[in-house]
Amino acid sequence: MLKIPVIHGTVLGVNVYRGFAPLGDLSRISKPDVYDAISNPKGTQRDLSPKHAKEAYEYVRNSEFGYWPELFLCARDPKVMKFRGAKKTKGFGILEINDQLASKSKKIIISRVDGNHRLYYGDGSVEGFSPIEKLVSFCIADNIDLIKELVIFRDINNNQKAMNTSHLDKIDARLAGQESIRTRAPALYLAERLANDSESALFKIVYEGGKRPAGAFIPLRGLKTGIEYMFSRPTKLNALNDIEAQYKIIRNYFAALLKYEPDAWAYPQKFLLLRGAGLWGACFIGAEVIDRTLGQGKYKTEDMLKVLKSGRKWDWSTGGSFKGLSGRGGAVRIRDLVVGEFADDAGVSVRTLFQKIMSDS
Repeated sequence: MLKIPVIHGTVLGVNVYRGFAPLGDLSRISKPDVYDAISNPKGTQRDLSPKHAKEAYEYVRNSEFGYWPELFLCARDPKVMKFRGAKKTKGFGILEINDQLASKSKKIIISRVDGNHRLYYGDGSVEGFSPIEKLVSFCIADNIDLIKELVIFRDINNNQKAMNTSHLDKIDARLAGQESIRTRAPALYLAERLANDSESALFKIVYEGGKRPAGAFIPLRGLKTGIEYMFSRPTKLNALNDIEAQYKIIRNYFAALLKYEPDAWAYPQKFLLLRGAGLWGACFIGAEVIDRTLGQGKYKTEDMLKVLKSGRKWDWSTGGSFKGLSGRGGAVRIRDLVVGEFADDAGVSVRTLFQKIMSDS
């Protein structure tokens, strides 16, 4: 049983205990709950960087003088700890932690909300890394559910520049729920739909934070930004004014893009189409392709593919037609080059198109 002197209080509605303990003990009693879209969709943590964790270990082991912000833990099982307050001084006392229960349970009894990299090698369980007995400051919360733990994780890390933005977007979406983000963050809603729809050309290739699945190379944040660019100027896609209809159209466009340049899916590292400025350029182009297709009274994949093929054949490889272009400016340049070569046709009303799209099974 670990017995640690602590200060007990409430911070912004969260019941917490603050104190000092050996890093090795805190590492031993806690576990990370790493988010994995397939095996652990309710997880909270981003994927571990072994390099970052090793650097943190070396820092605390070798520094005679240094400082870390406090580690933040969450006791998910109320049975794991008990606070015994001092009789004469309110808010001070001894926190008793059942370290055997916490360390040996297969479940996460005490989760690492903030500080996983600092804690990872601290207990000496990995060969070549001896346990760290130096005292560090910590804060541990109790009586909060997983949603509140996610809120705390997001709010702590949202102010840290190094946090993976796709991971934060995914947490935002999980906290808000699908119905909320449809109206509050439509681009994020559409990006998530594209990532998780088995009929989407982007299914299983979008990285949503946490542990990176094999084959996932498009960051959720990058895709969300690209979709925002699709809607950045008035088009018939905007005029549809129904997110489900818009989703069908955008999904059809990416299906057309897959048929247009299949090698970009097969060998993503060798092509720019789905990476950085190439992806954003493809989204800018998508707004134009969709506008022209809808203007012809059409909206299906083959209709969009026809527009894409109406221009010249571009080399989307890393050393090809768009080499050296980067950022939003590079994406706009890609759009201007590609769209400038498209053929043109005449169009029909958005109302008629909307009825056709929504009646299509």
